[in-house]
Amino acid sequence: MFAYKNSKKLENDFIIQKPFNDGLQQWVDYYFFIEIPVDKLKFNEEFVFPFPRITFGYFFEHPFLVTNHSLNENYSAEMIISRISTNQISVKPLTDKVKIIGAHLKPYGLGLLTNDDISKKPWIIKTEDLFKKEAERFKKKIDRCSNPKEMFAVIEHIFLSSILTKDLSIVIKALDLIEEEEGNISISKLSENTGTSTRTLRNHFYKSVGCSPKEYMMLLKLRQSIYQMKHSSNSLTSVSYSQNFADQAHFSNTVKNITGTHPRAIKENLPNFRFLQF
Repeated sequence: MFAYKNSKKLENDFIIQKPFNDGLQQWVDYYFFIEIPVDKLKFNEEFVFPFPRITFGYFFEHPFLVTNHSLNENYSAEMIISRISTNQISVKPLTDKVKIIGAHLKPYGLGLLTNDDISKKPWIIKTEDLFKKEAERFKKKIDRCSNPKEMFAVIEHIFLSSILTKDLSIVIKALDLIEEEEGNISISKLSENTGTSTRTLRNHFYKSVGCSPKEYMMLLKLRQSIYQMKHSSNSLTSVSYSQNFADQAHFSNTVKNITGTHPRAIKENLPNFRFLQF
């Protein structure tokens, strides 16, 4: 998405950086950093658009309250990894500042950090469960950094030292096909093109991605819908039909169930969503 070597500041105050290591670019989208006072936020609590990717974040001494409204659970987060989910999730700063260093991983990113079944992991994963003692060393190194680029290098180190050697070719091929078809492909067609049964393909997705192919496609359509709302003047009806929803009502209900927000409100407030995942 961002074809440059140097870091870049986005309009929502996030600084992003592609991985320095070419090999990591295959499973890490980019690193990000933000540091702003809370009074710059438009919303006290903001629903997170659950795009189909994995998010790693360290919040320094400024934790967030992360709430899963679908499960009626919340978590005071200092350093976490969130897995792909269609749950309705919001974030709320607990101090007077927002300070986050993190990374967005490819959908199969967690599958390269653990041999466990991702779908059986909690919606918020403690980094200690994945990185073990490296997690504490990571925090100490990050706290000594003087700028985002140094922090990004520390994140890169922990990923390089933790990545497992695994064959995820079936999942990666299926994900590529889903992206190429913009989410408009049947499970049977995916199975045929990956040389697996539909059941085997689903099992691969649950284990390495954490959701079913159908759920992944729904999240992809959500991402595409929000992109259209942000970068075009298309009506919600036009957006809904472009994503193959039966009608605008179906589209609106789906978006609201996942994001907690009606698409009309999303469209009107897009510039104010600080934690929109770029």
